[in-house]
Amino acid sequence: MTMLDVHAAALETVGEAYHDFLLRFDRTKKVVYGFVEGKDDPSFYRSVIERFIPEEWSVDLIRAGNRNKVLRAESDFDWEIYSRKQISFFVDRDLTSFDRVAPLYSQNTYVTDAYSIENAIVTAEVMLRLLAEVHNVVDWTLEEQQALISHFNDQLNKFAHAMNPIMAQILFWRFQGISANLNNLDLASIFQFNAGTVSLVAEFEQEDARVNRLCECVGAPKANALDRKEMSDALCSSGDPKKWVRGKYLVWFLAGMINETHKEIRTFLHAYNQPPKSKISIGPKNVMVVAAPRARIPNSLRTFVENGFNQFIRDKQAA
Repeated sequence: MTMLDVHAAALETVGEAYHDFLLRFDRTKKVVYGFVEGKDDPSFYRSVIERFIPEEWSVDLIRAGNRNKVLRAESDFDWEIYSRKQISFFVDRDLTSFDRVAPLYSQNTYVTDAYSIENAIVTAEVMLRLLAEVHNVVDWTLEEQQALISHFNDQLNKFAHAMNPIMAQILFWRFQGISANLNNLDLASIFQFNAGTVSLVAEFEQEDARVNRLCECVGAPKANALDRKEMSDALCSSGDPKKWVRGKYLVWFLAGMINETHKEIRTFLHAYNQPPKSKISIGPKNVMVVAAPRARIPNSLRTFVENGFNQFIRDKQAA
């Protein structure tokens, strides 16, 4: 039997992510392991974990592909053999908070506070850092900084409110078990950036038009108005309009808003007659790579790393 045959046989009984872990795991090395969902997640989680663990230790993050595959990997382990403190799993909450039966998670599974980890990254603080460190906007007064923060938060709340009927439709599909490729939503056809602000394209100012566009993009059926209203009310009950906006949609907003603010910087800051030259171009595809390491760490994640990876390291050092 060749190695390819061995690997193929292994994948018949366990998930690909767990099999990948088996190929990488080394009990003799000072390494902690984590399973994450997608390609953008390692940039954030690595930057967080490496801030807390000793410098002689490293973290190996395995991309499982999606939320279900991360959870599948956790169930593939024989936890009589491995330590739950050395191996952790990181998943987005998505809209599971609205499930009729609350999901159960293992002690070594971190679940984000809001829809996704991106929700913790799309903040005014990160916007200011990207303006300064990527777009070279550095000449401002404290008052101008505060005005930029207020403006960004106003635009973020405006965007989140406009996204509510779209997220309500998505929540309805979840309840009905209807599959839809949410990545296919063309936000650029619904929203526009102009004069330092985000706004709806005229033809999508009505909620129904936005939902129709969503259904057209992802190829899933539209719910009736009453069902959508019920879903919308459930989302609004959280009190924070952006908490349940899909993370990828917030990332699209962040990239667009940062670039628009840079383009219109003379409107916000007296020191600039034109935008300063940027170090790199920012767009939805790469903004997470530069934004994630600059984000503040959620307290829940800080505690999770401390009680898991750091406790494992302390136990090893004391042995």
